[in-house]
Amino acid sequence: MLRILIGDDHAVFRRGTKDVLQEHFAPLEVHEAKSGWEMVTLASQGKWDAFIMDVTMPGKSGTDLLEHIRSLHPSTPVLVYSMHSEESYAVRMIRSGASGYLNKSTGLDELVAAMRSILAGQEFINPAVARCLIERMRTKDSGQLHDALSNREFQILRMVAQGESLKQIALTLCVSANTVSTYRTRILQKLRLKTNAELTRYALEHALI
Repeated sequence: MLRILIGDDHAVFRRGTKDVLQEHFAPLEVHEAKSGWEMVTLASQGKWDAFIMDVTMPGKSGTDLLEHIRSLHPSTPVLVYSMHSEESYAVRMIRSGASGYLNKSTGLDELVAAMRSILAGQEFINPAVARCLIERMRTKDSGQLHDALSNREFQILRMVAQGESLKQIALTLCVSANTVSTYRTRILQKLRLKTNAELTRYALEHALI
């Protein structure tokens, strides 16, 4: 029996994904997590055949969550299933260890195809993600300044853009406020911005939040 963990803070998407999986992959044991930390807790409990995770969830999320899951289960495939466009996140998530990236706007048949691929030990790269990968290979300058950010910088960019204070971010990441401030300064320099307002606008314009 397959054992799959779904991490998504939207109950409707968890329910829909679970229904599709149970229809096409029975017998199946599906567990659900509504936050990043809950997903980490469940992931640490026993063996899993696959993980499905959203990019943005309360608490731990994005590449930070993905890398934590991969550290617990290095050989278990992870499908990132997100509302964010491929252009915004796919390459970064795949570089961080995802077995595939799928936008939630795609059809359910593609979700089934993605799961069949990763459960068979293959990567799942659909045309939209392939275009992003090819574009990155063609030139080091992808035209997106945020591609030069480290995963931690990218995480803090999103948190600042969503209105979290340096103190809140520091508590979430278990680092000092001074460390977060240093990251913020570095992010602004790399994105050629000056204020948090400009940073938020940049994140919105590039569909990062």
